Amino acid sequence: MRGAEEIVWPGGSDNFRLGIGELRALEKACDAGCAVVLARLLSTAWKIDDVYQPIRLGLIGAGMSERDATATLERALTLTSPYGLAVTAADVLRRFIMWGEDDPPGETEAGEASQS
Repeated sequence: MRGAEEIVWPGGSDNFRLGIGELRALEKACDAGCAVVLARLLSTAWKIDDVYQPIRLGLIGAGMSERDATATLERALTLTSPYGLAVTAADVLRRFIMWGEDDPPGETEAGEASQS
């Protein structure tokens, strides 16, 4: 899994990470698979937990306590609406379920140098 990534969002600038445990918790909280949650976020057919949980769990996955993650998210909700946080939620989720160009799937062939 990828390491934590810094994201600038309406709540400030924080590290986010969704590991397998956080992704499973997200699926349980949203009663849908991660790809379904991402599709809902991108299509504006999201539910509140689709917006709330990727951000909260991403903060926790990067090392923030549950209490601080919840407080940080609640503070962000005083600055913008859930609709305003849907883009952040989609970005957090996308980063940890899709491969980026700088992090291709699989392993390098024997003798190839890693470019990271």
